[in-house]
Amino acid sequence: MINKIKLILIIFIFKFIILATLPITGDEAYFVKWADHLSAGYYDHPPMVGWLIYFMNFISDSFIFYRIFAFISTLVVAYVIYKILELYKIDKIKSQFIALIFLVSPIDILMTLFTNDTALVLFGAMGTLFLLYSFEYTKYYIRYSILAGIFLGFSFLSKYFAGFLLVSLLLFALFVYGKKVFKNILIVTLVVSVFIAQNLYFNYNSCWNNIMFNFFARTASDSFHISYLEVYFGFIIYLISPWGLYFIIKDRRYKIDQKLVKLIWFVLILALAIFFKVSLTHRVGLHWFLLFIPFGFLLFAYLTQEHLDKLFRYNFIWSLVHIVLMLTIIFIPKSYFSNNKQYSNIILFTQTPKICKALDQYDPKKLFATGYTPAAVLSYHCKKDIKMLFNNSKFGRLDDKLLDVRTLKDQDLVLIRTKKISQTSDIAKVCQELDTQILEIDDAKFYISRCKKFDYKKYKQYYLDVQKKKFYNIPKWLPIGKCYFFNRYYQ
Repeated sequence: MINKIKLILIIFIFKFIILATLPITGDEAYFVKWADHLSAGYYDHPPMVGWLIYFMNFISDSFIFYRIFAFISTLVVAYVIYKILELYKIDKIKSQFIALIFLVSPIDILMTLFTNDTALVLFGAMGTLFLLYSFEYTKYYIRYSILAGIFLGFSFLSKYFAGFLLVSLLLFALFVYGKKVFKNILIVTLVVSVFIAQNLYFNYNSCWNNIMFNFFARTASDSFHISYLEVYFGFIIYLISPWGLYFIIKDRRYKIDQKLVKLIWFVLILALAIFFKVSLTHRVGLHWFLLFIPFGFLLFAYLTQEHLDKLFRYNFIWSLVHIVLMLTIIFIPKSYFSNNKQYSNIILFTQTPKICKALDQYDPKKLFATGYTPAAVLSYHCKKDIKMLFNNSKFGRLDDKLLDVRTLKDQDLVLIRTKKISQTSDIAKVCQELDTQILEIDDAKFYISRCKKFDYKKYKQYYLDVQKKKFYNIPKWLPIGKCYFFNRYYQ
């Protein structure tokens, strides 16, 4: 065991190097922007990650500090795996070993970034553990039920995927423990309901942002494509590992009537069935599975010690491959990619201070990016609130709420992009005149365009009307309290 801990420390050292040297990502910067505009909720998802960053900012606003929270989260999740196994009478040494296997797996490397998925996995795991404690340690069921409700509520306010976990745990409790945990379920339900009510109230007064994005904009009609299914099964194999799945199938030492096995199957089957249905017409993301991966690791409790030893070694090697690839990408000279069409985006992330210095001459209130990623990254590094404009994408629409476009009428604006604006584009049609200059940073080209006399009426036609149809077409069966979008532009 001691030698294995040394190997994990090696992984941790490299993980710290990665979290300290990998530039802030677009999503991380976007969540920092959430924290800078503290709110009861946000367009894309419930607010938990923004709240966490807001409070962490009292200590440090460094993205490296945020990632340390993600690092600690993986340790907590590993500990939860160990405690759940121990709770259901798996040998203590074996339980600890499986927790170490989690820490030496690529999933631990993937959780270097601090996103809403990090908060989701952390709070989902903690809430599950306390819920199980409330079932097994009946003397303290009230305190554990309250803690379970709080952390499961936190997970719900991290991302809606927590809803699948909540339903799975409810079914597990009813079918496995029955009437004797009715009080537990009632307490947890009451506590979680507070968090759900908070989110519903926000949505009611914010154009049903989360509902419209997650259940309508993101699931716009698509058609079947075999590659979607390939991606779905590929992610499952990747996250559990081919050898992990092989050992699980080969050993088959579990019994279906065991509580631990029932917990695993109740959680995994529901989530995987829903994701499978979605994958018939849409591409699922790797991050979709993260909340449920710890439950997959619980299945390793039924492997032989020989297979557990192999699983540890293979995962360690597989993680080292990931580390080498990531460090190579981080430290390779950026000029190596100078002929790549994404070179300007690479420089945007790696040489942002140089771009910020060039942008100091412009009024930040009139400086805009045309995508949420550059807007968020530049806002973080330049210490200016740079907003997104001229964008009809379904992603990153926080600035719809922060920016009243009417206030820009007839003003001269400055746009920064990595691609030149065509004179026949909708952007050009909104500007009475469009002058573009090239800004070169380390041989990467950025285009600074002056949009003279911004035409609000045309912007409304080419952008706001499109957004209203795509993102704010609220079903009639949803009651609307307040809606900033309608109140500003359509009353």
